[in-house]
Amino acid sequence: MYKLKSIFLPLVAFSFMLSCNGPAAEKEKTLQSSDGKITSLVASTKSAEAAKAFENGLAAFDLNDIKKARVFFNEAINSDPNLGIAYLYRANTAFSSKDYADDVNAGNSKLDSASNWEKMYGELLLTNLAGDRNKGIEVLQKIATAYPDAARAQHELGLGYQSNNQFDKARAEFEKAIKLDPKWVGGYTSLTASYLFNEPKNLKKAEENATKLTELAPNSAGSQIALGDCYRAQNDFEKAKVAYTKATVLDPQAPEGFYKLGHANTYLGNYEEARKNYANAGKNDISNSGSITNTAYSYLYQGNAPAAIKELMDAAAKADSSQTNEKNNYYNSCATIAIHNGDAASLKKLIPLILPLSEKINNNLGTAEAKTFIAAEKLNWACLSAYIDGKYDDAKAKAEQMKTTMDPIKDDRKLENYHSMLGMISMKQKNYAEAIMHFEKANPNDIYNKYWQAKANESAGNKDKATALYKEVAAYNFNDVGNALVRTEVKKILAMP
Repeated sequence: MYKLKSIFLPLVAFSFMLSCNGPAAEKEKTLQSSDGKITSLVASTKSAEAAKAFENGLAAFDLNDIKKARVFFNEAINSDPNLGIAYLYRANTAFSSKDYADDVNAGNSKLDSASNWEKMYGELLLTNLAGDRNKGIEVLQKIATAYPDAARAQHELGLGYQSNNQFDKARAEFEKAIKLDPKWVGGYTSLTASYLFNEPKNLKKAEENATKLTELAPNSAGSQIALGDCYRAQNDFEKAKVAYTKATVLDPQAPEGFYKLGHANTYLGNYEEARKNYANAGKNDISNSGSITNTAYSYLYQGNAPAAIKELMDAAAKADSSQTNEKNNYYNSCATIAIHNGDAASLKKLIPLILPLSEKINNNLGTAEAKTFIAAEKLNWACLSAYIDGKYDDAKAKAEQMKTTMDPIKDDRKLENYHSMLGMISMKQKNYAEAIMHFEKANPNDIYNKYWQAKANESAGNKDKATALYKEVAAYNFNDVGNALVRTEVKKILAMP
């Protein structure tokens, strides 16, 4: 909740169907159906090996197997170093802002002979570098209009709407993709996630789509993970563990199944077992940062914040110069813990560690907008420092400066963090109606924000609303630092076991 939204925006996944031979324009014609409709689009390569590797990468990417997808995209690039779209897709699997920016720029430099679809996709990823979510949606609308019979085009427009919190529009596009291609997994994968995490949630519909996913991809670890997530959301942790275990058997070298087992065991109170699951995940992952952070959060669920902080700070001390993003995430998690617990001394020590890392991450993107985010983040931390010191007028002034600084950024969601900070300040000043207003304008998918909405409504005397929000927080069975900080407290408020 406290961390300024990075310019490294949530990426929309954009997939292609492949053909191997001939120039791009000729290939697009060959993929027309008998009635002249283009239902699939292609990557521009003459290498059969590159085409096959890229196709395999897309199949893994569609099922959220990021590690495997990255391996295949690397293979595609090795087979055809001029295959721009492979660089662009590899960017979507990057672990650092530098890797992301490097691949986006490299991909765009290799699109001269590519198809219109590929060129537009390159344009789309450049909007992410610029932090221009609105322009990104415009590009996605352009692609969906140009290829109305291609399921992937409609699906990706749905992901664009989803990233902008336009959930009804997103679901409509996912449904359209399913109608266009009922045997493709993409629409079902995204509908499952949408009904699990976005308002209005519908856990039964999520399970229906995940079940369809397992029918289409019975040997996929990703489909089992999606089904396990649906069981976990419905508090059926044992069934979730069965699905996640099946995922680890189907692909024992993929980390996701082990992470998910760790989450299920965490919520069952099996903390030592969960930590073993996270350790196994880290051994299989490209980076072990997920293993470290989730292990740290398991201590938070136990109410042992000092152990969580030690886990994170030890990892930060061991991180090398190539692990800027990981180190920044460790420090940010510690800062969130410090702010939640009112630990001003720890926060003051963390801010000078965070700012140079954040500046490096944003500078790696190489855009003018990145410099705007650096300035805004400095004000973000200045606001939080004043807030934790009880200097609320100063905190408000810093928040307003941050809002003004963000004016050039073209993103409808750019002020979510601003509103969450003003909500916190209003709570301290006992202006509960104003706090509610601000929290309702913050990130609607952030469970920690829902917690503070509940606290504000409780303080304002809106008992029924507060109880409903507390129940929503208590029923959220997905792992992040905010949930780890408040889950036990909320269950006590509701007198839940």
